[in-house]
Formats: sequence, C-alpha cells, structure tokens
Amino acid sequence: MKQSTKKVLKVVAGIMLVAVISVTMYFYLGFFGNPISKLLCKNTAEKYVAENYPHCHVERWGYNFKDGNYFANIQCETSPDTNFFIYTDWLGNFRRDSYESYVSSGHNTQNRMMMEYRDLLDKAMPQEEVDFGIDIYFGDILVQGSYDRYFSENYPDKVHYMPREEIILDKQYDFTDISYKYGYVCLYAMDENVSVERACEILLTVKQQLDEDNIGFYYIDFVLEKPRKTDGMPNDDETRINIDHFRWDDIYEDGLAERVQNAHDELNAYYEKMDAEK
Repeated sequence: MKQSTKKVLKVVAGIMLVAVISVTMYFYLGFFGNPISKLLCKNTAEKYVAENYPHCHVERWGYNFKDGNYFANIQCETSPDTNFFIYTDWLGNFRRDSYESYVSSGHNTQNRMMMEYRDLLDKAMPQEEVDFGIDIYFGDILVQGSYDRYFSENYPDKVHYMPREEIILDKQYDFTDISYKYGYVCLYAMDENVSVERACEILLTVKQQLDEDNIGFYYIDFVLEKPRKTDGMPNDDETRINIDHFRWDDIYEDGLAERVQNAHDELNAYYEKMDAEK
C-alpha cells in the first residue's frame, strides 16, 4: 500500500474516532450531565443553603435530563418535612428553589401523611390474611385543594376534606382520628365469585380488619373482578362489581346488598352518560 494511501486511511480513521467519541459524549452528557457542572451546582447550593436555610444541608446533587437542570436535594435532619430542591444552570448559576412549593405549601407534610396512612393500611390488612385476591390497594388522606376539581364535578354533595389549615409542618398525626374523617381507600379485589353478595362479604371483611387496628376511611372506591390470568394479564371475563365513593358508615349487613347494587348501577349509568357525551 502506498504511503499516501496509509496517511489518508489514518486521517479517516481519526476523524471517525473523533466522531464516535463526540456522539457518545453528546448522548452521555445529555442523559447524565457534566460532572464539572454538577460540582458547580453543589457549591452554589451549599452557599445558598448556608445563607437562607442554615438548619439544612445538601444531601445529594445531580442532573435532570428531562428539563436540563442541575439540582441539589436539600434535607433537614431536625425537620422530616423539610426537603426540597435547588436548581442551577450548567455554569452553576442559581435559578430557583422549590421550598415554597414543597415545604411551605404543605406538600411534603401531606405526602408523608399519605405514606404513613398507606403503611397502616397494609399492616392492618395483609393479603395473606384475607380470602380474596388483591390487585390494587392504596389509601390517601383527602386534603382541601388536592381533589377539588374531580370531587366538585362528580360528587358536589359529598365533598369531605381535611381543612388545609390542619396541615402543619412535621406534625405527627393520629390516624385513629383523621382516617375515619378524611381517609380514602381504593381497592381492586379479585375472586372467582363476582357478585353483589361476594362484594358485600369483602367490604365487611375489610371494615372489620381495619377497625381492629383502629384505622378506617371515609370513602372507598371498590372493584370486584375475576382473578388475573397466569401470565398476569387481565381476565378475559370483564364481569365486575364497581362502586365509587362508598362510605364507611354505609358498610353494615342490614340492607348492604341493596346499597351496593344501587351504587354499582349509579356508577355504570354515569359512565354510560360520559361515553354518550364524547
């Protein structure tokens, strides 16, 4: 091979190598950010915290490829509800912090309440202690302002929230009290017997299980459907009992089947109306 040809090949190979490295770095930095910029973000956050939130510290820092911001997560050891973010650009210039939207607004406190409530629900009714399958099971504490649009449109006569002023930073709440007043549970139960009678049995079991641990709810969204197939996919048999915002106080044996049937029919009628209006 001529010397000039070898030189050309070396130049082409070098150009290709540079191109591959450049493309790789472009995608790497796009997803993981610039390590120097991360350190600049950390330094900016530490100075900002020292000046504005001296009781807090920088817990971790990184890059969010979704919005292109570098961030630092701020924590406070003496305040479990005080955690938020500081955002900078790639040069480490401060952009904003999320203290107001996460901490002052009560968002973190409300989120902590939700997690604590869900943990209590799981402990009060573990799946291995009931005679039906559980597909979906979670709870929340309904706080004023969190569900206003949905509930005001669909349940104008049933709105029942925890007042916003009762959301207090770092307060330890007694769920024996607030769960019965403001608790919301969503339960998708699975059983081969999909009937109003079986739905009543399950609702009574749920109420008894939770009540034994001094925890309850104000509303429950409840669905009874066939068990999933062995591959985890939904059953082809779509028969179900479906009730929405059924109150704890309405779960008692006398007349329960009629109340469940009425709630099921009302919800189906509502869905049919919504479909017709599309």
